Amino acid sequence: MSFSDLRFIFYVLPAFVLLHALLPARARNALLLFGSLAVYAFFAGVRDAALLAVFLPVNYTLALWLGQEREELLRRALLILALALDLGVLFFFKYLPPLLAAAADEPSLLRAALPLGLSFYVFQAVSYLVDVSRGVVPAERDFLAFGAYLAAFPQLVMGPILRWGDLRAALRSRRVTRADLEGGFQLFVVGLGFKVLLADQLATLWAALERIGFAYLSAPLAWLGAFAYSLQLYFDFQGYSLMAIGLGRMLALPVARNFDLPYLSRSVSEFYRRWHMTLGAWFRDYVYIPLGGSRRGAGRTVCALAAVWLLTGLWHGASLNYLLWAGTLLALILLERFALRPVLARHPLLSRLYLLFVIPQTWVIFRITDLRALGAYFSRLYPFFGTHSAVFSGDFVKYLSSYWWLLALGVLFCLPWPRRFYRRHSGSALVWVPLFAVFWLSVYLLATGAGGPFLYFRF
Repeated sequence: MSFSDLRFIFYVLPAFVLLHALLPARARNALLLFGSLAVYAFFAGVRDAALLAVFLPVNYTLALWLGQEREELLRRALLILALALDLGVLFFFKYLPPLLAAAADEPSLLRAALPLGLSFYVFQAVSYLVDVSRGVVPAERDFLAFGAYLAAFPQLVMGPILRWGDLRAALRSRRVTRADLEGGFQLFVVGLGFKVLLADQLATLWAALERIGFAYLSAPLAWLGAFAYSLQLYFDFQGYSLMAIGLGRMLALPVARNFDLPYLSRSVSEFYRRWHMTLGAWFRDYVYIPLGGSRRGAGRTVCALAAVWLLTGLWHGASLNYLLWAGTLLALILLERFALRPVLARHPLLSRLYLLFVIPQTWVIFRITDLRALGAYFSRLYPFFGTHSAVFSGDFVKYLSSYWWLLALGVLFCLPWPRRFYRRHSGSALVWVPLFAVFWLSVYLLATGAGGPFLYFRF
């Protein structure tokens, strides 16, 4: 289910928003639940929709049992069973096929497509069950409200990962205003522009590097590719998140912000407090703090951080490169925590240069799943370790001359000034006129086949 699909933009979105605005308040959760399931089935397929349709009543019932159980030991046992069921579904679809494929003579026979958005709605269900068990929120008895929370199409397939406590009041009573519709659509168009006009156009540079072959890149082009992919991934995921926030606002639902200008960070630790913020908050509240966090000494802190980053790597996939990516970030965060923090705090410019140096390299690890190809790419980032290709050649000049303006726009929209301008002039012609152009240019590119799928769909 892609928000940048023209069928979604011109048919599903206006029909859904119009129906939601016209229906009486008591019918809106039913529309949100069953309409989301229908939209999900149309774009993701019957199998994925059937899995979600079973997942909803199972978790609804488990949460009611958890809420009614007063004996702590039995409640804990029931919570373990509930989590085992949910995480078992995630393991079965996301991790078992690659494990079986690795051991099979014909791995292609064992491959199965991951249900769209499974990692996101499983984590959302887990947070709900844990919060009910802890007594943070009561178990919801209205199945339509619970189903709308878990299946609402704006955040279903790529987040943000929402908490029941944040949506509970809106799902009980909400009123859609003209400001909600206008402001929500503006955010939707900004996200669409980030996705189609920036991320999808930058994606052609990485595709060109793959055609050349990583081992045959010049060092400057390899670094250019790493920086370009960093921007591509950011605008792809940030674009989706803004579209989800905009859709949520058009339905009077508070969808949490997922990014806060992460490339302005001054450390890797800060970067991941500002990148995919709802996933980071999920791991903080349900893994890091329960394991002791930073309250029980350095040893416990290291163990808690290691658990968080191991699970973060596994959450993204079963490929070894994700574990290597997570392990690299863990090492950098521990280095900052126990050695670099005073230096980074005293030198703002140095700290930002440090971040912009290390983060693109970690995204290369994240992007390249084949470890041999990954080694070839790093041999070009650091050519004194490599054996192929020149340190510098005309390929860098060629691609920089073609992509410099996209990279410049990407850098501009990583800074706070465009956001400040948007907030100051939202609703005026200074915003509506550029957004009108962004919308129709995006539609044109999508109609001519210049768009691509969201990168996080594979998770």
